[in-house]
Amino acid sequence: MPRTLYAKLLAVLIGLSVIMAVVFLVAIRHSDIARNQEINQKLYRNLAYRLIEEQILSARDSADPSAVQAVFDRIRVVNPRIDVYLLDASGRVIAASVRDDVKRNTVDLEPLRRLADPNATLPILGDDPSDVSRRRVFSVAPVPMAGGSPGYLYLVLRGLSGDTLVQRIKQSYVLREMLWLIGLSLVIALLASALLIKLVTRPLHQLSTVMHKFRRSGFAEHPRETLPSPRDEIGSLADTFHRMTDRILDQMAELRQTDALRREFVANISHDLRTPLATLQGYLETLNLKRGRLAPEEERVYLQTALRQTEQLSVLVARLFDLARLDSERVVIQPEPFALGDLVQDVVQGFELEAQAREVAIAASVRADLRLVMADIGLIERVLRNLIENALRYAGRGGTVTVAAAPERDGVAIEVRDSGAGIPADELARIFDRFYRVEKSRGLSDGSAGLGLAIAKRILELHESDIAVTSEPGRTVFRFCVRYADQERSDSGLATLSSDARSALTPSFHSTAAAMSINTAPSA
Repeated sequence: MPRTLYAKLLAVLIGLSVIMAVVFLVAIRHSDIARNQEINQKLYRNLAYRLIEEQILSARDSADPSAVQAVFDRIRVVNPRIDVYLLDASGRVIAASVRDDVKRNTVDLEPLRRLADPNATLPILGDDPSDVSRRRVFSVAPVPMAGGSPGYLYLVLRGLSGDTLVQRIKQSYVLREMLWLIGLSLVIALLASALLIKLVTRPLHQLSTVMHKFRRSGFAEHPRETLPSPRDEIGSLADTFHRMTDRILDQMAELRQTDALRREFVANISHDLRTPLATLQGYLETLNLKRGRLAPEEERVYLQTALRQTEQLSVLVARLFDLARLDSERVVIQPEPFALGDLVQDVVQGFELEAQAREVAIAASVRADLRLVMADIGLIERVLRNLIENALRYAGRGGTVTVAAAPERDGVAIEVRDSGAGIPADELARIFDRFYRVEKSRGLSDGSAGLGLAIAKRILELHESDIAVTSEPGRTVFRFCVRYADQERSDSGLATLSSDARSALTPSFHSTAAAMSINTAPSA
């Protein structure tokens, strides 16, 4: 069984050629027989009349079966391919030139009547009394019988259709030339089709070779072979394969990067959990061992330190839980129209005490002509808090933090700026990764776990928005946009968050300072 597509198509082509050759031979034989039958029936159509006039009725008025037998014998000697029969009015054979070979005693008269019509289409085949299974061309003429009853002189042209195809080819120069021409045409068509199949399957063979190399490389190395340009279906298939290969390689690279991030994530979370746990355990063991021997003030310091470590652990676990909920497929948001400018001013006002404690000047710059936006107000408040906390952390003493809201064509743009040292250019691409911190030495002790920006980015993705960052020494700007309420698209394009998940993620509009202390504090 052929294995390649070219071999299979070539085998099918050869098979079809053989079938066509057989069909041609059968058709030629059938048409040649029909043509000869038509020609000979036209040629001998009046032979029966001439025999009646010249041989049978030349000296008598009727055909006597005993008298015409001698005439039949002479005709048989002159032309042995013609069998002569004398039929009565019902078609029964009453005399024959081949008396010993008669196997059918009655002849169907219907073909005889059809031949009598001068406009009949030839050839017309009639019964052969010497062969019960074959019908042949004939010549017939009415003849009066002894006693005045009608009869027929029936001539069967027996030898004209009994030759085999090989015999006819040997006897006919025209037939031989036609067969040579047909055979040559089939061979040329076969060679041309084989060449065409080769040209068509060659790009497929090249594509198959490239795909096998790509598979043998473990889908890790892009094949360098040149494939057909996308001018037809095969070229389009090759182009699709190239695009698929690029996509697979990109996905493999993303998987490797994700695996590296996962390892880093596990290492970071292990470190962030181990440090407060170790501190908490150490202080609790000290309190247990020195119970009753510590001064009240010293015992109070130990307890406060243990409580701070417990709070830091709670913050980290809560942030992880929030991020897991935001990543789940069940996440949905509940958008509603609201005044984003009022929300910005309210959130900034809530951070004034913290900003004073850090010696940072914080201000809001809100345009008065802002239109209503459509979003989940609680989640957008969460984004603002995370960005402001991040800005306060890195603005430094004496620095400034500004939250600006301005209208744009599709929505309200929010910018959170700080005057800190800035983010190195090679770090900008990773600041939204989970547990990533620019200053690796900082950890939970400064309220940063590297999750706040990841949470903010995920919330904005649920709102079909994005967050961008630009940074240089002395100026870092985080920027995102919220759509206008009157330009809101169908809610089917937005995810929604279950009420339980929203209550866990979203602080109240007028959050207290205590509530603020357990919010996610993202880091740059």
